[in-house]
Amino acid sequence: MHEHWNLVADIGGTNTRLGVISNGKLTDLRKYPTGTLTDLLEAFHSLRDEIGTDPRAVVAAGAGPVKDGTIRLTNAHLDLSESDIGKATGAQHTFVINDFTAAAWSVAEANGDDVEVLQGAATPPVGTRLVVGPGTGLGVGALLYSEGRYHTASGEGGHVGLSPRHGDEVEIFRAARHIAPDCFFDDSLALEAEMFLSGTGLPILYQAVGVAAGQVNTPVRNARDILDDARTQTDPIAEKAAHMFTTHLGAVMGDLAVVLMPAGGVFLVGGVAEKNRWLFKDAFRDAFNAGGRFSDLRRSMNLYVSEQGEFGIVGANNFCKSALAR
Repeated sequence: MHEHWNLVADIGGTNTRLGVISNGKLTDLRKYPTGTLTDLLEAFHSLRDEIGTDPRAVVAAGAGPVKDGTIRLTNAHLDLSESDIGKATGAQHTFVINDFTAAAWSVAEANGDDVEVLQGAATPPVGTRLVVGPGTGLGVGALLYSEGRYHTASGEGGHVGLSPRHGDEVEIFRAARHIAPDCFFDDSLALEAEMFLSGTGLPILYQAVGVAAGQVNTPVRNARDILDDARTQTDPIAEKAAHMFTTHLGAVMGDLAVVLMPAGGVFLVGGVAEKNRWLFKDAFRDAFNAGGRFSDLRRSMNLYVSEQGEFGIVGANNFCKSALAR
């Protein structure tokens, strides 16, 4: 059954998912604690031994920079190389890729059944695609379409500048300077987008909103609780933070879309989007489309929420198929 198979991995700071791919399809999915490098390689090796043959290829995706065939897994605090993977599995082909390279590849084959349509075509058309994922950080990936095939472009789009959109937000940004001063651009009111628009950043935004509203001792809260209180309208500070979160995220995505001109669509991916659909309604869409003279252009773009489970595994598999076809 597994004479010819590939192994794909989605490596997080806490857990690693390993997928067995036969004939291009996911046939088995396992979850392991990420642990140390030795633990991680042992998980690869054990799955190879269980199946009984070497995989043809292994693709491992994780959060961190890739250089010279090695990925530095930021949240797991370890370095994983293609040569390490080859020794552990016997694979002929090994690849380490950034998690948002995988996220971009996850939408390469997306169709109407894989998305919720926020605006535009019911089925994502063929063409360049932009992927944005607010999670622990703010990830951005691009899947470029050229000469009949897709290619990925890596970057750090989650660290573009974020500034007040309205006058009543100025004091909030000023308050944030005292909470996260290293994340501001020189002496301006612009800060890294990730510092508000992520699971790590939303608590900073919440504190800043509280301080600006006159709360001297605004508590430190996690993103899940903030969003729960905003959804149930039980905390005005949480409601304001959630509104700023969704409108600033929409605006950033609209700005990135104008840069890239993704004819194939703009996609929200990840757990925040999946678990908090209520956030991504009219206010989000209006902010995405607010582009001055280019508002009509933004309104013409296809905007989606990806509904694919295990999008990291899906993306690693799509990358693998493309790499082996070259």
